[in-house]
Amino acid sequence: MNSRALRFKLWAMESKYYWRLRSQVQATGAHITGARLAMAARVSDSASLIGTGSRALFTAILGLVPPVVALLLTQSTAKIDGHSFSLPVTVNRIAEWLSSPMSSLADSGTLPTAAIEVAGVFVAIYFATVTFVVSTSYKDATRRLRNQVIRLPESRWYVVFFTQAVVYTALALALPLINQTPTHITLVLAGLAAALVVLSFGRIWITLFVLLEPTSLFPQILRNLNRWVHRAYKLGKRQRQSALGVRRANEKVRENLEALADLVTLILDREHERAGDRGISASYDPRIATAHRNLRAVWEGYARRKHVIRTLSNWNPSRFQAKDWFLTSHSEVSVALATGTSLPAAEVVDELWFERHISDLIERLQSGRDIRSIESILRGAPSFTRTLGALGQFEELRLWVNATTFAPMASVAAYARERGTLPVVTGGAESSKGHLTREQHFALPSEASAHNLSDFVMLESLNACLGHTEYFGRMTGVLPIAATFVTVQKSPLVASKVVLQLITNLRMAIAVERKIERSRVTPDSAIGQLVARALATETVDQLEELTKSIESEIWTWVLEVGEANTWAAGAALGRAFELREKLGATVRSARALLLACEVAHVEKDDRWPDTNIDAYDQRVQNLGEILEMPIAKLASAVDSAPDSYRPDHFGWAYYTAHENLLRRVLDRNYGDADEFRQKLSLLYWTGDVATQRLLATVRRHDQSVINSYVAEPYLRFMQLSGIALVLAAVTKDDELFSPFDLVWTYLLSDTARATLVLGRAAATLSSESAVFALTPGGLERSGIETRANRVIEDLGVPRRVSGFDVFENPIGDAAQGRLNLTEGARILLREVGYRHFEGVFYAHWLRARAVAAGATPPTEVERYMRGFDFEDADPDA
Repeated sequence: MNSRALRFKLWAMESKYYWRLRSQVQATGAHITGARLAMAARVSDSASLIGTGSRALFTAILGLVPPVVALLLTQSTAKIDGHSFSLPVTVNRIAEWLSSPMSSLADSGTLPTAAIEVAGVFVAIYFATVTFVVSTSYKDATRRLRNQVIRLPESRWYVVFFTQAVVYTALALALPLINQTPTHITLVLAGLAAALVVLSFGRIWITLFVLLEPTSLFPQILRNLNRWVHRAYKLGKRQRQSALGVRRANEKVRENLEALADLVTLILDREHERAGDRGISASYDPRIATAHRNLRAVWEGYARRKHVIRTLSNWNPSRFQAKDWFLTSHSEVSVALATGTSLPAAEVVDELWFERHISDLIERLQSGRDIRSIESILRGAPSFTRTLGALGQFEELRLWVNATTFAPMASVAAYARERGTLPVVTGGAESSKGHLTREQHFALPSEASAHNLSDFVMLESLNACLGHTEYFGRMTGVLPIAATFVTVQKSPLVASKVVLQLITNLRMAIAVERKIERSRVTPDSAIGQLVARALATETVDQLEELTKSIESEIWTWVLEVGEANTWAAGAALGRAFELREKLGATVRSARALLLACEVAHVEKDDRWPDTNIDAYDQRVQNLGEILEMPIAKLASAVDSAPDSYRPDHFGWAYYTAHENLLRRVLDRNYGDADEFRQKLSLLYWTGDVATQRLLATVRRHDQSVINSYVAEPYLRFMQLSGIALVLAAVTKDDELFSPFDLVWTYLLSDTARATLVLGRAAATLSSESAVFALTPGGLERSGIETRANRVIEDLGVPRRVSGFDVFENPIGDAAQGRLNLTEGARILLREVGYRHFEGVFYAHWLRARAVAAGATPPTEVERYMRGFDFEDADPDA
């Protein structure tokens, strides 16, 4: 542009006429654009109206075809000649009568007129019934719910059949106008149509009155949802997807979800009117439980098809997600700080919109309720977390767990705080609080509900671990043939979001590669390595998420409930101990998958995640160690009376507490010494309770059999003490036996009690069978002795030193020098072979200490003890 033109433009811009003309041009352009958009909208509306009208007209014409065709067939039927067929005479006469025209003396319009009148009466009754149902149960419902009542499948079929029957009858009445005489079969069909109208009304009448209960709408909404979800599933399996079909299926799914939300709101409002305060005062409402089961069914139906549906374009909507201040770009943070505003939300694709909708409804059903009302909702509900985990839907699994377990965990924790902590038995006497019996516990209003909810919460976590284990195991088998799922699109893979997204990207890349290179160049090993890297990254991430949620949420809750004075403590601790084992199985399954991923790792220059998960073994072990003290307290405080209708929490806690201490003794790792001594003391007093229980439950046996059962708890404790004594002598570490020394010294501190303890120990040893491991308890102690002998062998002591063949193979001087065993340790190892650990403990420690404390030796009982010679016993060994 030259300088003269530039000066002219500047001069024009200084004039007011320039800006007035420019504003008029812009206004005219805006008017033209608006008129064009309005015209396009009118054309679109007109086209939609014409399309809707055309479809309605076509449907009406199509509905008129069957009655017209039926009338033409009945009127065009020639008179059947009975001599042309070899039929019975009666049948020939009926056929001739049906095909013959009506007599001119008879009124052919009487029957059709009566049929139309009867059908009209029942139509009026039908609409009156619909009006009654809608005005009674759904007067405050939304339009979507009322449409569910009006547009029942049975109602649609009833309307279609009624219309065709009326058209057929009207055409039969109009036959005289065209000089046609109706045949008998025409009138018979008109009567049959009227009868079927009446019968079909009876069916729809029953259906409508069933709908007076709002929960009856759930099957219809579920049927519609499953129909459109299955339609989307079929669209996802096609190579060329229909955008219009996807949009229509998505709209229908959303519409039915809104209807589902309206139905849940209606049920809650009914409960609010009946019970008040959103059902807090209601102990049981079957409608809420029915709604919960149907919501789970909706989620499960969608979850089993989601691996295909998630591939549809424009299926998932977008939502706004808040940004992380620490991970956002520096420029955005600077602008936000300078302007004093927050970070703008980022728009992301919401792949959990369906599940989030259902989870919100589940939370609404459970919120604001007491513990009994929540238990009534979840009673008998099957677990769903295992299915979600096995399908690889980990985010959906966490959403389900949060929705279904938050209210139960909060209510059980509040109840546990009300009940206080478990009483701890110290020195053989209970604390001042005392503990309730089983009958007293379940006589409390919320005790059974707390127990069942604790079991439900822990089962959800257990099944989550099992679901992860199944998924990792399945992916381990899929990984060697991963390239097949990428190159062959006919076999969809049920996997997680990360793996499916990678497969989609690889298919697109391979398609471009084939377009350029005319063939696939990328080998199967490279494809397998990409899939293995995605699986390895996902496995490590999901294992960390699972372990972290158990440590921070589940275990904190378990410790709070497990130390409460409630029967739910046994359910929480028992399931938590099982959960630790299942988590260990999940870690092992993840390790197998990661090893398979390392096998597929061919190109070492590729960036690869850290697949070392050995730290998780220690984390799983730490979870078990945290439970040891609560389990020991539970065993000492819970009611020991057995009940076949409830889990035996006392028996489980006693055996688990004993196993925990035995494991620590064999590992020679006591942890905190004071805590170990406390657990050991609790185990001793728990053994007394177990003895009393056996005395009350073992009946109708020989006295020797009864004695062998009753002696087992005390023998197990003596065996544990004997193992610690022998290991301390072999390793020359007195700290291994120090906690046992303190406990037994306390028991022997009083002369009378020392005599009682020594006599009881002798009596239990004398009740032992002549053949070791003959009784059920002896079998268990035999297994424990085998484990202890294996530990002694690992310490460098040959089997012949502590075995039964000790006299045939005496210890030589060279062996003694190599092992560096003391004389006392050698004597103990030699006698373990025939006296076992419990006998060695009695002969070489307990008897000498008790006698030194002033106890009277039970010489009469000791004569019945096999294999003992106390004159040769070394009290200083």
